[in-house]
Formats: sequence, structure tokens, C-alpha cells
Amino acid sequence: MSKNPELNSTFNFSLFTSKKGMTLIEVLVSLVILTFTLGAIFTILNLQTVKSTQVQKTSILQTDAQVALTLLKWDFVSAGLAFPKVDSAVTSLNGGLAGTDAISLKAVGLGFESGRIKWSWLLEEANSTIIKVRSWTDTLFNFEAGDTIIVLEINRTTLKPPGDCVISSVDTFTFYDNWGNPVTASRLTLDKPVDAIAGLVVIGKHSKIYSPGITISVSNNKLVRGSDTLLDNVEELQFSYGIDNDGDGVIETWTDNIPQFATLERKWGIRYTLVVTSRPMGGYTYPRDSIYIEDHVYVLTAADKRKKRAIFTGVISPPNLQP
Repeated sequence: MSKNPELNSTFNFSLFTSKKGMTLIEVLVSLVILTFTLGAIFTILNLQTVKSTQVQKTSILQTDAQVALTLLKWDFVSAGLAFPKVDSAVTSLNGGLAGTDAISLKAVGLGFESGRIKWSWLLEEANSTIIKVRSWTDTLFNFEAGDTIIVLEINRTTLKPPGDCVISSVDTFTFYDNWGNPVTASRLTLDKPVDAIAGLVVIGKHSKIYSPGITISVSNNKLVRGSDTLLDNVEELQFSYGIDNDGDGVIETWTDNIPQFATLERKWGIRYTLVVTSRPMGGYTYPRDSIYIEDHVYVLTAADKRKKRAIFTGVISPPNLQP
């Protein structure tokens, strides 16, 4: 300890002043800085949450749309299956500037119905009301009494006569081919006589899709297939139809109205465009004021611009309906 009282006094004062607390102004400044810092952190977190929600909604939107498009592609690929080539298995309605398009597909079995197709072939020449066809181990695909069938000629036209035939009875037996091999078979008794060579295909007609066809369209912002809804929040659906003009296998010309492709004997295709929207999103604005797809243009309202959009397009050439 120093013996100088002045030094002791200075030392004690320094200890006292070094322990002094924050002033009111310093506290207020600190609080202001803390408020701005927390506000900035909250803003960043809020933006990240909004973006994360938007990304999640967009991902779900695209996933749902891809599932629906997969089902539609399956329909397009199945179009015209076992359908007479000279008939129109694909018909369309062009909505033009006023609205969306629609398309109708015909076949023995389209995507959803393909698992219920009944078909076989004539095991021997027929010239009566009784024909012999191959039977299957899975009885679900075998013909039954009451089924309506047609016989397709080599060029895929319907054998006329007889046209449509109704099966009155079915008898299962064992058929022996030219080499003596046993084949499980059925005798079909029909309401009309059939005059046909062996090997022609016999098809069971699915009443809902063979003659009337299945129509795909948009109604009340829903993608509709027949009476079933495939997808919600669909804003637009457009189709265009292309044709290979010079026979080189490349589609050059596209039109909004479907021509009679079956008689042109050239490769052709269907181009589809689907616009799917999210629900309105806070803090989001669509970058365009209008949408132009094929021959349809529509203006977006302020409410419309709060929705995200995914636009899907592609081209399919139905293999059953190509030359």
C-alpha cells in the first residue's frame, strides 16, 4: 500500500468510476439496434418461409400435372386400338379465341379400360353362327354370353357383314391345331352368321369407349376425362394437329382443326398444351399480363397474376392410327 494519501484517493476513484453502469441513452441506442437486427432476421426468415412454401406448392403442382399427363398420354397411345382405320378414332373441338379445346378418342380399350379388353382370334375358318376362338388362362379376358364382339379384317376394317354380333352362349373345349397340339378354346354362338378366314382378330366392344369415345376437356378449371376429374386448377387446354406433308417422316404443318388423317396415309401427330395454376400466393406476381397458346389468348386479372403457372406441352403420334 502506498503511503501517499493522494495516490490512494486517485486509485479508489478510478475503481469507482470503472464500475459505473450504462446510461439511459446507451440503453435506448442498444434497443434500437437490437430492434433493427431482429426485424431484419424476421424479414429474412419470413421471405425464406414464403419462398419455401411457393417451391413446395409448385413441386406438388408439377407432380400432380405429370401424373394426369401420363394418364392422357396412355390414352393417346391407345387411341384407335383395334378400331377400323377408315373410321375417325380421333375427333376434336377447337375452342378458338373463346375457350379451351376438347378431344374425343375411340378404341377397344383406352388407358383406364385397357385391363378389361376381351380379345382373341379365329382358330379355324368360319361360315356359320358358331365360331371357334382361343381361350385364356385368365378367364377375365374370355368372352361371355351377352358380350358384343366384332371381327376385324386384315386391313383393320370391321368385317361387314356381320358387323356387331352378340354372343348367346359359350362352350369351352380343347382344339387341336394342324400339328396336333391341344389348344384351350371356346365355341361362341352368335346372333348372326360369320364368314371369315382363320386368324382374324375377334374383339369385345367396350360400350362406353368404342362407339361414343372418351372426351377430354377442361370444365370449371378441372381437367375432365369422360365423367372423371383428373386434375384441379387447370386454366387452359389446347390441341394442335400436325401432318407430314412430303412423306419424309417429319411433321411439318400444324393446324388447330383436325383433318381426316386416316385417309391421308401420312404420319401425323397430336400436340397438347396444358396450363396448370397454383392457388393464389401472397407476395407473388406472375410476370406476364396475358397467356397465348396455339390459337387462344386470354388476359390475366390481378387475382390471376397471384397464381403460379406450369405449362406442359408435348407431341404424340398414336401408333394404332399411323399409315
